[in-house]
Amino acid sequence: GVSPTIARTLPLRRLFPFSNAESIMKKIDIKSFTLEELTHELKEQGLAGFRARQIYQWIHEKLADSFDDMTNLSKELRKTLSETYELITLQIVDVRISEVDQTRKYLFQLPDGHVIESVLMKYQYGYSICISSQVGCRMGCRFCASTLEGLERNLRPSEMLDQIYAISLLTG
Repeated sequence: GVSPTIARTLPLRRLFPFSNAESIMKKIDIKSFTLEELTHELKEQGLAGFRARQIYQWIHEKLADSFDDMTNLSKELRKTLSETYELITLQIVDVRISEVDQTRKYLFQLPDGHVIESVLMKYQYGYSICISSQVGCRMGCRFCASTLEGLERNLRPSEMLDQIYAISLLTG
């Protein structure tokens, strides 16, 4: 499981399983939009263009994982956003730290229940994060657990981004 030290640094939404993965998948994945796509989407919803930049900053710069965190938006707008859009937030299932080189392996649960891995590696010049881009793999390598069930699906941009965002929140 997740260590108590790590658990204290994360919002509860990142530590507990999804309550209803099916309803999550029916909403529009707002984190996967580029700024240009988000601007177009919100204008189609009748919102001013500047709102896209505000929301984009909350998601990708301030790393908000709930519309309620977006305090410069009205409560009414936050409610509307939460009814229409989903902010994909991966759940941390486990963190393993190598005793040899402090490499960290993160196990994340996706909204649909699948589990993926990410790895944070420290080098002399800094850090590198290896993220998953798919659930499963079709390569068939005998030494790799990801290939056991074959390729399930490609990850959405939001699921790839949130691996980086979650690890950034954990490591500062």
